[in-house]
Amino acid sequence: MGILRYIVQGFGWEIGSQVAREGIDALKEPREAPPPSPRELKRLAKERAKAAARARKERDEAIAKNQARIEAELRALKKKADR
Repeated sequence: MGILRYIVQGFGWEIGSQVAREGIDALKEPREAPPPSPRELKRLAKERAKAAARARKERDEAIAKNQARIEAELRALKKKADR
């Protein structure tokens, strides 16, 4: 019975090593990210909308600030020209 035991053990080791190699190879393969859930899509859309609104607000503020600076310079020039 001793030799049969070693044959079965060797067969078990071979199967185990093959499974281990397949597992390691599977871990090395690049995986695709799972598709985002509807909840994540909604959150991302909300974040994009907020970012767009923030950018629009900053642009409008910059335009208003520039316009105010130009008007102040015009007033100063008119005041200087009236003297």
